[in-house]
Amino acid sequence: MASKYALKVGSRSIPLVAANDKINLKQVSEFKPLLAWAKNLAKEEAAKHSDANADGTPVKPPVSVVKVEVKSVDYFGPRIGFTNLAVDATLTESGQKPPGLVFMRGGAVAVLLILKSTSPSGEVSEHVVLTKQPRLSIPSFNFPEIPAGMLDGSGDFVGKCAEELKEECGITLDHNSLIDMTELAYGDKWDGVYPSAGGCDEFLRLFVCCKDMEWDELQALEGRLGGLRDHGESISLSLVALKDAYKTAPDAKLLSSLALFNALKVDGKL
Repeated sequence: MASKYALKVGSRSIPLVAANDKINLKQVSEFKPLLAWAKNLAKEEAAKHSDANADGTPVKPPVSVVKVEVKSVDYFGPRIGFTNLAVDATLTESGQKPPGLVFMRGGAVAVLLILKSTSPSGEVSEHVVLTKQPRLSIPSFNFPEIPAGMLDGSGDFVGKCAEELKEECGITLDHNSLIDMTELAYGDKWDGVYPSAGGCDEFLRLFVCCKDMEWDELQALEGRLGGLRDHGESISLSLVALKDAYKTAPDAKLLSSLALFNALKVDGKL
């Protein structure tokens, strides 16, 4: 039986089907990360259709997507948090099936917060703020990473970034002090940095903020508790010298941010 739900992809529609009758397809069809995925797919297809073969016929996209099956859905309260999909597609040239399993969660923001301070002895230092919290997917009970949080679908990257800093670190920043490094690097070509494009749609908007801070205030941050306890968050703060950050935390957000930060400085964009 044909699905009554479909994803709009440019001028065509792709059937959206459920692996079982417990899945609310209507709600999934309105899931903002899935709508963004369909919009990006339409862009990819349109870019290829704008090309032409030697005989003047349009170039076919290298991949043909024909159906999306929803395998499972995880909720954050009443709203969808994550969904697992199986994208049915075919490679145009060979007719083979490319990998199509997708863990869909949408985008996130992360902040490289660099605090500059002068010690009582007069030594100037730069420190990066890290959060430590349980990450059971690894598993680690005290994983070091830069402050980050999932986007809420509003498109307000800067506002969400500031909100996460307030929630996780207890630090309030002027929105104008937050610089979107992904925008400086890629413009509107990409939504952000993709840490695991082989199986997940997640993209990261990576921000940097450089802030002067009094030495006593800086020291008070070490070990501070943060996060929303009633949401199951258990976060403590840690400080690490900027020059040592890369070898302190095996966090892809941190390492990507450091790479962009240094490259943008070389290019004169920071």
